[in-house]
Amino acid sequence: MPKKRRAKEEESVASRPDYVLSSNSEEDDRLVAQHYLLRMALGGSDYHVPSTCLQNAVVLDVGCGSGAWTMEMATAFPRSTFIGIDPNASFPQDIKPKNCHFRQYKLDPTQLPFPDNSFDYIYQRDLNWGLSRRTWRTLMAEYHRILKPGGWIEVVEQDLETQSTLDKECALNDSLQRGLLLRQQDPRIARHLPTLLAVTGFRRVESEFQSLPLGWDPLLDAGSTTTSPSLRQRQLHSSRLSKAVASQQLFLLKSLRPWLSSVMNLNKDRYNSYIASLPEEWRLSRAYVNWHCITAQKPATSF
Repeated sequence: MPKKRRAKEEESVASRPDYVLSSNSEEDDRLVAQHYLLRMALGGSDYHVPSTCLQNAVVLDVGCGSGAWTMEMATAFPRSTFIGIDPNASFPQDIKPKNCHFRQYKLDPTQLPFPDNSFDYIYQRDLNWGLSRRTWRTLMAEYHRILKPGGWIEVVEQDLETQSTLDKECALNDSLQRGLLLRQQDPRIARHLPTLLAVTGFRRVESEFQSLPLGWDPLLDAGSTTTSPSLRQRQLHSSRLSKAVASQQLFLLKSLRPWLSSVMNLNKDRYNSYIASLPEEWRLSRAYVNWHCITAQKPATSF
C-alpha cells in the first residue's frame, strides 16, 4: 500500500469515536442476550468468586450496560448493595431491586469516583472495546485501591478475534486487529490479565477460558451413536449454545458496522453482504471464539 494512502487510513481509523460499538437499542438487546449466553457458557453461574464475599457486601459492576447482571445479582443477594456504572444510561431508572443502584459515568481509568476500600467485590465484563492498552494497568490499580482488603475482583473478557478461520473471516479478523491496534487498543489483552492483576498486587489469581463454537456442534461432530439420555441432553445444550454464539457474533459485527466498514473500505450494503456469508465459513472451518474469566483477591493485610 502506498505510504500516503496508508497514512490517510491510519489517520481515519485513529480519528473515529471513542467507542467502536454502536449505541442504540439493538446494541442494548445484544448485551442482554450476551449476558444469558455467557451464563450458559461459563458453567451456569453469574459469578465465579466465593459466595461468602457476596453476603452483606457492597458490589460494583463496571460497564453495567442494561443492568441485567446487576439486577439479577441484587435479587439473588438481597442483603447486599449493588452499584452499576456505565457511560450510557440504558439501565432502568425506576423498576429495579431496592438494593440496586445505577450511575451514569464515563469511565476514567485513572480515577474512579469512589473512596479507598469501598467494595467487597468488583465485576467487569466486555470492556476491551473501549479501553486503550495503556489504561489497563491504571484501571487494575484503581480496582485494587477501591476494593476492601480481602475483597475480590472478576474480569470477563473476550479475545477480539475468531480462531480457525477461512478466507473471508480471516480478512475481517485482520481488518479488526489492524483497526484496533491503530486505536492503541490491545485485542488480546484478555490473555495477559492474570499477569497484570498479579503485578498490580492481587493474589489468588485464577484464570479459565472457554472456546465457544460459532454455529457448529462439537458433540455432534464427534460422531457418537450412543442413545444415552444424558448425552442427548448434552448434545441439545451444545447445539443451542453454538447457535446462540453464532447469532451473538453476527449481532456484534452489525454493531461494529459504522466503524469496521470504514476500516474495511466497504459501504453499508457490501458490509452487510460480507458478514451474511460468514456463518457458512464458520461451520466449515469449525471457527470459535475464546472468552476468559479471571478472578483475584486483594490481600487481607499488607506486608
